Amino acid sequence: KQWYQRRVRGNPGLVNPGPPEELKIVYCNVQGLLHMGSMTSDQPVIQFKKLQDLQAYIFTYKPDIVMLNETWLTKHVHDNEVISSSYYNMFRNDRSYADKAKYGKKGGGGVLILCRNDIDASFSEVKVKTSLPISSVLLKKKKKKK
Repeated sequence: KQWYQRRVRGNPGLVNPGPPEELKIVYCNVQGLLHMGSMTSDQPVIQFKKLQDLQAYIFTYKPDIVMLNETWLTKHVHDNEVISSSYYNMFRNDRSYADKAKYGKKGGGGVLILCRNDIDASFSEVKVKTSLPISSVLLKKKKKKK
């Protein structure tokens, strides 16, 4: 897998909670953190090699924001099974069983966004009706403590 990394420069008051004046954003299509055959199971099997690669990258390079698509995660996989870190807030949008049935999919889909916990981030509802699993996260500059 190739990791795509961009640094976003701009008005730090708009996108960055403080020093440094840039954000390290990473994107990856992980093509499944679960084994395909176990996605419909109540006890899905995690692909540990992919998960270890992801965790190693995150803990080595410490990106500010990580965006993953095609996670293939389900409600039976807890956040701490993906990344057990107090350094990141996780926002997930797993493809539901209803969506899979509606669109004739056996599995796949899903997006995940990790934001460093010193960035004020919250899930932001996408109000457009669509069949796409669109996720939005609102980032705010944290107020300095007095």
